[in-house]
Amino acid sequence: MKLKFFPIILGLFIYFLAQNAIGQDFIVKKKYRDWAVYSSASNDCFLASKAKKTASYFNSREVLGKNRQNSFIYLAVNKNNRSYSISYFSDYPLKINISGAMNIDNRKVLGVTALISSENSKSKHAIINGFMKEDINLLLGGSRLTIEIQSIDGSLLVDRFSLMGFTKSFNYFLSYCNKN
Repeated sequence: MKLKFFPIILGLFIYFLAQNAIGQDFIVKKKYRDWAVYSSASNDCFLASKAKKTASYFNSREVLGKNRQNSFIYLAVNKNNRSYSISYFSDYPLKINISGAMNIDNRKVLGVTALISSENSKSKHAIINGFMKEDINLLLGGSRLTIEIQSIDGSLLVDRFSLMGFTKSFNYFLSYCNKN
């Protein structure tokens, strides 16, 4: 009887040990309004914000009842070449090979492309194309960022992010996370 549970217990032990060895735990280091700075024990950092409003449209009509509440936008810096990258996580699978758009206060529109995952054809991640250092100034002086991208079911996902607190979060991010 005891031997029946041994493989299960051993499997769970190995699983939890592997999760701790592989993954990094990020914690909220500082939060300003709608943006937060996350940091790991190895001083890897990023900024993140949750969408203030999520909507889905099909044939120009809003789809009601589609439970979408956990869309995020992330900003990270590559310390080697001092470049920034911005990415998007949708709470609904995205259509692959279809371009979307990120609009910063109707002042600049950048392309959004869903990332292809080898394990899963229903990707929820997208990268913002052509994001440059100069675009940070638009985010610093802006008030709203909007992502529009097509979902796997053909509906248009429209997620609006507030830029309130971005400036303070970004300044803290630069001072805390870029220490070598």
